[in-house]
Amino acid sequence: MSDVAPLPERARLFHVGIPKSGTTSLQMAASNSRDELRRHGVLYPGKAMNQRLPVLSFMGRRWGWTAEGIPDKKFWNRLMEEIEEDTRRRIWFGHEFASEADEEMAKRFADAIGPNCHVVVTLRSPGAILPSAWQQYIKAGVAIPFDDWLEAVIADPPNRKVTKGFHDRNNQSLVVRRWAGAVGADRVTVIVLDKKRPELLFNSFEQLLGLPIGMLKTPEIGGFASNRGLTVPEVELFVELNKLIRPHGVEWDEFERIVRNGAQRRIMDSRTADEPKPQLPAWAVERASELGTVYAKEIAETGVQVIGDLDLLTEKVAARPADQELPSDIPISLAAEAMAGMLSAASWRGAFFDEKDATSVEREKVMRKAAIDKAARGLSLAEVARFGWRFVTIRLNRVRIRIGRMFGR
Repeated sequence: MSDVAPLPERARLFHVGIPKSGTTSLQMAASNSRDELRRHGVLYPGKAMNQRLPVLSFMGRRWGWTAEGIPDKKFWNRLMEEIEEDTRRRIWFGHEFASEADEEMAKRFADAIGPNCHVVVTLRSPGAILPSAWQQYIKAGVAIPFDDWLEAVIADPPNRKVTKGFHDRNNQSLVVRRWAGAVGADRVTVIVLDKKRPELLFNSFEQLLGLPIGMLKTPEIGGFASNRGLTVPEVELFVELNKLIRPHGVEWDEFERIVRNGAQRRIMDSRTADEPKPQLPAWAVERASELGTVYAKEIAETGVQVIGDLDLLTEKVAARPADQELPSDIPISLAAEAMAGMLSAASWRGAFFDEKDATSVEREKVMRKAAIDKAARGLSLAEVARFGWRFVTIRLNRVRIRIGRMFGR
């Protein structure tokens, strides 16, 4: 790859996505290399894999569909405190939800991060992103079939009522223009992924951060942690499941724990079936290429630094066979894995019946929230007290167990 000048010392590299452009791989490589990054003059703040909670809290954006899903602003404040305390290193942080920021929000981010802010936007061709983006919505509880979703989001004009966030973060040239307007075109770098040069993404970050080439590596992990794509039978299973459960007031916390961290995690970690992956129909391949052509032209006109070839945004992916039909049934083994994962997660034992001690805190959080909800719905004090007593009993049992361990009992 061509030489890329490192960012100035103490620069704050804010990676805003977009989603499905290698963001998870980068975050995992960074979080797995925190100590080594420090030794090479780079701070990757926090302890989590990424800075999703701080970014969501700053934006006032909820995670999931429940009204109380907006993280507390303390997450952003803690992040900035850690960043401000480090006066020697370059900083690397961010999350792809920041790509949804409108012009005003992008400027707010820029002001909060400070004059050393440098924004990186990673991109792939729309044709490659669309199947993955749809799957993310299905994993998060949306129940719209693939072709119906495509007709809404890449129509001309698009139907912004369908998965609104997609339009905010996937109009690639608009995302670049927003951030160029917020921090200046000279402080925005666009990296275009190239499947023929997979090392380009990591090498670009290494050069920007002044790291040794080849230092960043994605650790060996399971399919759920790496957010692998689903096969057609797998994703259609969740489309049908979402249709069945969403009309019944399922809370996001329940869905996330039982479906996402139960059924989906078990399937993504345990299955390696040789099944087809979702593909675009022929008309969508053409439309995606048209969009990529527009994005490439408009990004080139912004004057931002571009690493890679903008013409790759116009790439046409392989179209779905015209005679391919959706499965009318699914493998029994797939259904069994999904049901086992849900039952395990519902009983607070993760996706594989192997998590026991680590779930007590989460149980207490759920029970505390349920007690508050019951009170808010006007239940009697006796009913609330009865529910609360269960919570207190669990806490007392935990204390008793700890004391017993201290005295060898």
